[in-house]
Amino acid sequence: MTTSDPVMDLLGRLSLIAAGLEASGRALALLGLGSVGAELDRADRFSDLDFFVVARPGQVGTLLDDLAWLGGGLAYAFRNTPDGFKVLFGDGVYGEFAVFDEAALRGAAFVNARVVWRSPDAPADLPLHLRPQEAQVAPLSGGKRDHLLGEALTNLLVGVRRFRRGEQLSAWQFTQVYALGNALALATNATSPAPGWADAYGLERRFEQRFPALATRLVACLPGVDGTPGAALAILDLLESLDLTGWQEASGLTAQVRQEAQAALTDRGGGTGAWAVRGRLPG
Repeated sequence: MTTSDPVMDLLGRLSLIAAGLEASGRALALLGLGSVGAELDRADRFSDLDFFVVARPGQVGTLLDDLAWLGGGLAYAFRNTPDGFKVLFGDGVYGEFAVFDEAALRGAAFVNARVVWRSPDAPADLPLHLRPQEAQVAPLSGGKRDHLLGEALTNLLVGVRRFRRGEQLSAWQFTQVYALGNALALATNATSPAPGWADAYGLERRFEQRFPALATRLVACLPGVDGTPGAALAILDLLESLDLTGWQEASGLTAQVRQEAQAALTDRGGGTGAWAVRGRLPG
């Protein structure tokens, strides 16, 4: 089944699964999702094989208990939810799938599905939840922007202080996860994206393609567990560049964060404080 085209290998595996489902007599349809769904134009050699199986009445459990319909070649299978699995095939194709009956499918949350295979007696109106490539994200309300800014700034202060105490992991989480996440939510809301599929569930997916200018700031904002003070200063600079309405009102807090982040850098350079306590391994 392996070819020189990894996308064709991915789709070939999906066709093999469709054939297995049809032969089993236990399924009504196979729906591709993600980059093997309606967003097929973005499929590449790194794509996952994400899909839903629509089972005939009473056949969900049988399809989940016996995976022979996948077509063989499984290297690993992990039942990660009551409804489905994460799987790896011997040819390197990685996939995630769930099995639903028709009623459960109609209540499931997903977008941009594509019918890969449908039984002749399958309902003609299986939900696909198609959305345009340039789906618009609703602008943040003033209250939401104020909330995100407040969270980002207080996250930074807590992160810097935990860093100076020697709690590097917690400091990293508060600055480079919580604070940065809030800052990027504000930044992307104020920035027009480049053309491309937006992810309905995660801002980080395809971020570099959709927001290339913002992406150039990520290295400074994400220096790693050892770089919290610099991350805090870089995230402050990002927030300041957005010209947010609540920025002036937060001047006391931003000044405190800058002062303590600079002090943490001084501690590092001078060999005092938390940096001296942690020390370094030789070499």
